[in-house]
Amino acid sequence: MKNWMLAILSVALLASCQPKNYQITGTLEGVTAENVILKNLRKGRPVTMDSAKVVDGSFSFTGSVENPEFAILFVEGIQQPITFFIENSKITINGTVDDLANAEITGSSLNDLWVKFNDEIPGKDRMQELQKEYAQVQMSPDQDKQEKMKVLGEEANTIMGEQQAYYNKFLEENTNNAIGAFIALSMGQQMPLEEIKPTFEKLEAAMPTHAYIAELKEVIEAKEKREASLAATKVGAAAPDFTLKTKDGEEVSLSSFKGKYVLVDFWASWCQPCRQENPNVVKAYNKYNSKGFEVFSVSVDDNEEKWLEAVDADGLVWTQVRDAEKEVGRLYAVQSIPTTLLLDKEGVIIAKNLRGAALEEKLAELLN
Repeated sequence: MKNWMLAILSVALLASCQPKNYQITGTLEGVTAENVILKNLRKGRPVTMDSAKVVDGSFSFTGSVENPEFAILFVEGIQQPITFFIENSKITINGTVDDLANAEITGSSLNDLWVKFNDEIPGKDRMQELQKEYAQVQMSPDQDKQEKMKVLGEEANTIMGEQQAYYNKFLEENTNNAIGAFIALSMGQQMPLEEIKPTFEKLEAAMPTHAYIAELKEVIEAKEKREASLAATKVGAAAPDFTLKTKDGEEVSLSSFKGKYVLVDFWASWCQPCRQENPNVVKAYNKYNSKGFEVFSVSVDDNEEKWLEAVDADGLVWTQVRDAEKEVGRLYAVQSIPTTLLLDKEGVIIAKNLRGAALEEKLAELLN
């Protein structure tokens, strides 16, 4: 019993010693602005947390954060911000307005780790040099510039591979802190689902209430839905049914076309490749409609008027519906347009993205 009591008292004492607020004091040499603005990131967008007056080059903030997180300090009128990790501690910022990127930040152990992480990124300086060299070679009249650009590109790819390995290793070793969560969130869109999910589980166990964990969960859920959509719309799968409205408000379902070969065509009035492809679809429709071929066009236009103008201008006489909410596009994992799927009489996908003469050739094979 005594041991349990001692453990509880120790936890309580530790909790009482943890700062409940942050106190940020800063001095910026050469500053003439009246205000500085403190922001954090929510879903990749800066959100204002607080602002402070600058008096004789100095400023201060007092507040609290539920969890440590990435922060951005903007000086009014200056594009380059100061970035750091904020936590409930006494943080000091010292710098000059001409070099805010290298401001000295003390008082946050987590920010010390953030600085170390950035300082040790392999090949960081060389990558900047390579970008300049590549641009110079690209603009040069040298006859062998293609070979030089290839060599520079290969070196850049090598460095990027080293950097990716560095990020992965750092993340693997830091699934118990906010920097790891921030990096995972930054890399989440590019990481394969089978890699990001185990990392997320470790981060969630360590920081279940962190905003980055909630955002990363949304990223994973979106990736899972996309993978499910890709699987459901691969060649050989039965096309998922959906219902959308025509310009007259009539609901039309994909399943209503069963018994015919159907081209499901995702497009938009503003999409030039779509508009360039439309004459080919019109030609195929006119040639094979009487033999059992239909087109079901799904516009992703936001502007109804421009959608209908394009339908008339391009002579699209078949069934037209609009996916204003982009829900069907997500169901079909549409990432770019035009995207087309050719279905057989049972609604099974038999081909995707047939362009130009390829559509007619396939229809000739099926219907002649």
